[in-house]
Amino acid sequence: MFKFDTHMHFDLYDDRKKILDYLEKAKSYTIAVTNLPELYERYRGMDKNYKYVNISLGFHPELLEQYEKQITVFEKYISEARYVGEIGLDYSDSNCDREKQKELFKYLILLANRSNDKILTVHSRRAESDVLDVTKDFSGTVILHWYSGSIKNLERAISEDKYFSINQQMVKSKNGRKIIEKIPIERLLIESDAPFTKGLENEYTVDFMNDIYEEISSIKRISTEELYSVFKNNFKTILLRNR
Repeated sequence: MFKFDTHMHFDLYDDRKKILDYLEKAKSYTIAVTNLPELYERYRGMDKNYKYVNISLGFHPELLEQYEKQITVFEKYISEARYVGEIGLDYSDSNCDREKQKELFKYLILLANRSNDKILTVHSRRAESDVLDVTKDFSGTVILHWYSGSIKNLERAISEDKYFSINQQMVKSKNGRKIIEKIPIERLLIESDAPFTKGLENEYTVDFMNDIYEEISSIKRISTEELYSVFKNNFKTILLRNR
C-alpha cells in the first residue's frame, strides 16, 4: 500500500512528536496542516528531521476574522512554506461576514501566488463557487479538501485542474460516493482530516486508508493494487509540478 495523507491536524493531538515519529515509522507521506499562522510559527522546524512529514502554513476560514492580526505572521512565513493550509472559505455560519472572509482569503492567495510551487489544501464548505473564483488563476496546486458542493461546481473545479482529497467518511456517504464517481481518478488524493473524522478522534493511525482504498477501488472498478500505483503517481505529480 502507498501511504499518504494530504490533510491532517497533527497539532490537535496531545503528543505531537509521537505523531511525527509514528508517521515516519509508517512511511506515510503527510501534509500536517495548521489552523493559525502562530501555530505554524510554533511548530515549524519540527519536521526538519523527518522524511515523510511536512508542516503546512494555515489560516482556517472560520478563524480569519477573529485572528485577522495574524496576517502579519502569515506574511512572515509564506515565502518559506511550500505547503499552505488549511485555508479557504466557510459560509456555514449564517452570521459570518462573507465579504470580509473572501477579502482576507483573496489576500492569502495573492501572497501564496508570488511563487508558483505552492501546494494548497483548501476548505470550501458552502462556499465552493467563491473559492473557485478566488483560486481560478492560482499558479500552484490547489487541493480541495473534503469537497461536498454541487456537481456543477465540481465539474468547474475539474476543468480548472483542481485536485480532491478524499476521506473515509466521504467514501461511506451517498453524496460523497456520487462526488467521487465524477472525479477523474488522476485527480484523486487521500486525506484523513484527523482528528475530525470517525475513528481518529483520540489516536491517529494509517489504518483509515484501508477503507478508502477498498471503496474507491469499488467505485472506480479498479484493483486495489492498481489504485496504489495511481495514487502514488498522483501524489508524485503534485510534488513535481512547477519544480
